[in-house]
Amino acid sequence: MPKPSAQVTEKDLRHWKLLEHFRRALLPRLAAAPPGRAPEGRRQLTEEAYFSLFLFRLFNPVLTSMRGLCAASRFEKMREVCPQPVAPASFSEAQHVFSPEILAQVVRDLAAQAKGLGQFGDAQVCQAVEALTIVDGTLLRAVPRMAWAPQDGKRSAVRLNLHFSAFEQVPTQWTITPGKASEFRQWKKTVTRGAFYVVDRLYSQDLLYLKQLQKEGTDFVVRLRDNHVRTPQGQPRPLTAADAQSGVVGDRLEELGGAGGGPVLRVVQIEAAGKTFLLATTRLDLPAHLIGLIYRYRWQIELFFKWIKTMLPCRHWLAESPEGVSIQIYSVLIAALLLLLATGHRPTKREMEALQFYWLGFISEEELIAALSTQKKN
Repeated sequence: MPKPSAQVTEKDLRHWKLLEHFRRALLPRLAAAPPGRAPEGRRQLTEEAYFSLFLFRLFNPVLTSMRGLCAASRFEKMREVCPQPVAPASFSEAQHVFSPEILAQVVRDLAAQAKGLGQFGDAQVCQAVEALTIVDGTLLRAVPRMAWAPQDGKRSAVRLNLHFSAFEQVPTQWTITPGKASEFRQWKKTVTRGAFYVVDRLYSQDLLYLKQLQKEGTDFVVRLRDNHVRTPQGQPRPLTAADAQSGVVGDRLEELGGAGGGPVLRVVQIEAAGKTFLLATTRLDLPAHLIGLIYRYRWQIELFFKWIKTMLPCRHWLAESPEGVSIQIYSVLIAALLLLLATGHRPTKREMEALQFYWLGFISEEELIAALSTQKKN
């Protein structure tokens, strides 16, 4: 087991190479941003050092708290991360001084570099669809002191609302809100006209908005709630053998909503795993079984959420303000993209285990490379 943070020694700290890649991506953004002021009355703490400490903590899970990280900053080896030791008060104050938007820009830069590395998708879908964006949100547990992030009457949570490229396997857009904030409203604020979205049942609640998207030329595949009123428009579309093999049992145009004036959309009904999926879409040209396949791609964002949650220690936030939480979430997205750039693909569960063993010092770099190579062959 890793040592408690109070007993961490310099030899316990590792993984400097990925930190170097991060700093190379960070420096141009720091140069372009307005100069940030240092926390007043404290030892000098620069933006570069502050942001680097967050990422360094992610790659060194032996550091379990803000005080443990500041204590480790006294080690001589840590001069590669911060120019001098950092006091806890100075580290805490910095969350209110340095802008998380700098890290958001780094996420965008790394996502652009990673395009093409995580290529995903059926050849037919990739040929018929230029770009496919999955939209969803996930809750990150907050501590009770974070009163700005209520989820319900008893708990606190932070919500990450994410746009995720299905084909490129990288985040493309995001917002960070309190847990009780509406995912659907966040989507409405961030929709790009002409895009193609894949969303779950939550996003089918406003039928008039779906009609507006259809009118504007924005495509989507959305799962409908079972209680939606649906009025057939014309005859069912014929099903192919490929459709039947994929569980498609119905395909026709339907008007949604019982009050009239609702959107007229193509509804593909699929029976699979004992469940019924009603998928509404604006795309009339794609075979019904491809509509089902496109919806299944939605699970890619769930896998991405699961991946980043393995790296984000929500029980021990290093900073608890909205800005500090944003910095930590951006740091995790940066870490995920750095790993994607380093391995050429999103690490599997087994590879993440090997990476974590390496970060803790249980295996050597040669053993890590062997583990990653084995997974690639499989």
